[in-house]
Amino acid sequence: MGGNILKIKGLALSLAVVLSFGTIIGCSSGQSAPDTKNKDVTSGEKKPIVIKLHSWYTNEREAINKAVDDFNAKNPGIKLEYEFLTESAIDAMKKLDLLAASGEQLDVFVLNSSSSYTQRIGMGMLEPLDEYMKKEGVNYTDEYMLDMKFNGKYYAVPGKYSAKLVLLNKEYLDAAGLPVPTDWTWDDYMDYAKKLTKGEGVKKIYGGHFHNTLLNPVLSNQALENGMYKKDGTPNLDNARTKKSLEMMWKAQQVDKTAMPYSDIIAQKLDSRAAYMKGNIAMVFDGSWLVKESGGTAQLPATFKTVYAPYPKFSKDDPSGLTGVNGDFIAVSSKSKHKEEAYKVARYLSTEGLVLQGKEFPAWKKADKSKLVDTVMSNVAQPQFMDKESLLHVLNTFKFAELDMPPSYNAEAQKAFNAESEKFLLGVQDLNTTISKGTEALSKIVTANKK
Repeated sequence: MGGNILKIKGLALSLAVVLSFGTIIGCSSGQSAPDTKNKDVTSGEKKPIVIKLHSWYTNEREAINKAVDDFNAKNPGIKLEYEFLTESAIDAMKKLDLLAASGEQLDVFVLNSSSSYTQRIGMGMLEPLDEYMKKEGVNYTDEYMLDMKFNGKYYAVPGKYSAKLVLLNKEYLDAAGLPVPTDWTWDDYMDYAKKLTKGEGVKKIYGGHFHNTLLNPVLSNQALENGMYKKDGTPNLDNARTKKSLEMMWKAQQVDKTAMPYSDIIAQKLDSRAAYMKGNIAMVFDGSWLVKESGGTAQLPATFKTVYAPYPKFSKDDPSGLTGVNGDFIAVSSKSKHKEEAYKVARYLSTEGLVLQGKEFPAWKKADKSKLVDTVMSNVAQPQFMDKESLLHVLNTFKFAELDMPPSYNAEAQKAFNAESEKFLLGVQDLNTTISKGTEALSKIVTANKK
């Protein structure tokens, strides 16, 4: 019995020596071990490259899952994984910066404005896309409505655009005997607001509205230099359009009483979207992102038909539909280890993927507008409350102003100008003082940021 055990042990030892010797020979013969990177070890098949997409999009509001699933089905060599940041786009930008600083995997992410875009170019977070488009054989201007070029390069592709338009309560329009505006000025808007205002006290319906965070609406529909600063870096406040904006707000809120006073807006923390959907405001202007909301949501169901009008113009001689524009910008991380694949994702999300989501209006020129409106309307809770004809008119009338590419300190400048504008709207200082002090504040911010 003991002898057999010794024989077995000896045989096992000999076999181990042979196997060990074979391994040494194999390694010294110049043949490397099989590469298991990106491969499934059990099947030998190459594993798909994982690309992570970060944004604040939710399935309910943007149907992002549709695009992710469709991309993965069409691209088996890439696995697109969606990473939700937070529902607030502004907070999402802060979280994105923290992830970048911590070394988390970032491949593709969505930026919420041109200001966020230029700021993160300055931070070195974005990969220039010019060479990738050249390799693909894509001419940017043939593809997109928004010009994203910054310092001579494209650092992102546009997703959905947000151009300004006016939403109007059709029931209130009919009751006042007013037609749906198809080409109008800010003076016409003010006149409509007078005719649509009715009632008193808590039951009062305001004909129009001016946002507390949108204090320069008339400058917004200027073709060039429509932001806080001109291209030469000087403040862009001392002009007829900025003065018109402030004068209109004061007149509507304090003289005509056709818009809620600024003090009440602040005190109530007014949500103008909710006020419009509840019938407390007859018309409201905002970005085109608001269109889908007019078809009703679980929180704010529609109870009346909405019609749509082009953004009012400064002068009757201006072209109809000229509007400042912003949007969501889809960028590739400069730190991504798979930039080619990330670029492919960005291109898909800015074109057919966004159309498939069917919630927003893409800046992709090749999208069919009529089908797009049908798709958007089919994805809302109550499409019967949306007027397709007037919406199509607005989409076909849109003329986008040059995309404002603000400096990295633009948020600081906006805060400073808002502080001066607030004094004017509360009756603390006059218009000329507001413009003068606002210009001075913006100039100081420029100087401070040059140091």
